[in-house]
Amino acid sequence: MLLARYMTQVARDDYSYARPSRREGEMIMPSLRSSQANIVVVLDTSGSVTNQELSEFLAEINTLKAQLRASITLHACDTELSANGPWIFEAWEDFKLPQEFQGGGGTDFRPIFDWIKTKGKSPDMLLYFTDAEGEFPAIDPPYPVIWLVKGKAPVPWGQRIQLN
Repeated sequence: MLLARYMTQVARDDYSYARPSRREGEMIMPSLRSSQANIVVVLDTSGSVTNQELSEFLAEINTLKAQLRASITLHACDTELSANGPWIFEAWEDFKLPQEFQGGGGTDFRPIFDWIKTKGKSPDMLLYFTDAEGEFPAIDPPYPVIWLVKGKAPVPWGQRIQLN
């Protein structure tokens, strides 16, 4: 429920009073304008998270993604980003676990933030599925970060959601 709340805040539905075409008539009524959300999802592949847990997490994101019209960029990361990624899923595509990705090492959270900065991207939200035991960036980024944490480790910034 917490994840759904945060993700719906990203959805950009708004009313517009822009002048319609002349064929619409004399009255100006508001119309609903929507744009697609851009969400980055990162999976901690350091070995402490099982494939079953990843599949359950991805199913939850897939359900929310369809309701929000979100484009999702998926990365897998342990101490570095998976060389096979990123995997990009549009709003109409099923969000699923890639056939294979590297992992099993330690955990370093900095590579994804470096990748986003290098690419000049500014996602509407970053979701990081992890046990939160690793090296964090020194400062938080200018976009919302949600840590979906399996375990008891704290996070230095961003919003933490405990997974059981």
